[in-house]
Amino acid sequence: MRVQAAVVLLVLLLAGSCAGEERRVTGNVTGIIGDLSGITSFEIRPPGEAPITFEPDDNLDVFGDGTTPLNHLFEHVQTGQPVRVTYRVEGDVNVAVVVEDA
Repeated sequence: MRVQAAVVLLVLLLAGSCAGEERRVTGNVTGIIGDLSGITSFEIRPPGEAPITFEPDDNLDVFGDGTTPLNHLFEHVQTGQPVRVTYRVEGDVNVAVVVEDA
């Protein structure tokens, strides 16, 4: 019984350690839900891949430079300039933690 409990604990620990792993992707902004006062989600398309939808982390209000507001994404839609998104997966949601000009 102890061995089974130890195996279950090990599996849970390994699964938990992978859950918060940060990932990074670069692509063009193809859609935004929100307005200049707040963005609830946005989508980017990496070259040659399917679009990826992100929800901003609760603490993500500005780009990685610390001063450019997140609504700068609207400018990226107009100009076609790519962005780099650092994110983590929480369940089935991609949570953006950093957005930068690419």
